[in-house]
Amino acid sequence: MPHRTSSVLYLRRIRPNPMRALALDVGDARIGLAISDPNGVVCLPIEALVRSEESDDLAAVVDLAKREGAETIVVGLPLSLDGTHGPAARKMRRFTSALRKSADMPVESYDERFTTAEAENRLRAAGYEPSRDRARLDSMAAVIILESFLAARANRTNRSSI
Repeated sequence: MPHRTSSVLYLRRIRPNPMRALALDVGDARIGLAISDPNGVVCLPIEALVRSEESDDLAAVVDLAKREGAETIVVGLPLSLDGTHGPAARKMRRFTSALRKSADMPVESYDERFTTAEAENRLRAAGYEPSRDRARLDSMAAVIILESFLAARANRTNRSSI
């Protein structure tokens, strides 16, 4: 059985700057949520928030981030298929800007293209019907956003340390 110290050293090599992050998949009805472990390796869904007034949504997200010990918040950015910023992306950039003003931690946007389709596939593979549980779907999409964000961050860090 591997020694715990060697496991921690391996994690530090593949994730040299560990970080606990909260991810959001913001929709009109709900905000899907996911949190990473402190090493930034495992991403877990959290129960989605039902949308309210934007100021209440922002306060709830900031409160959750603090309670969970998140060091950064990642907001899914719904780019068009060609990568341009359509109406949905512009709306999300405004939300992200307001969140940056409310949070006392970094807030980053991350491309969320195809996350809902992948979340549907994962849920079906696990025996769930996504159309019957939209909140679970939204939080699974947040998991995928967070996994992608952390993987891209680790790749950037690993490339710069070579």
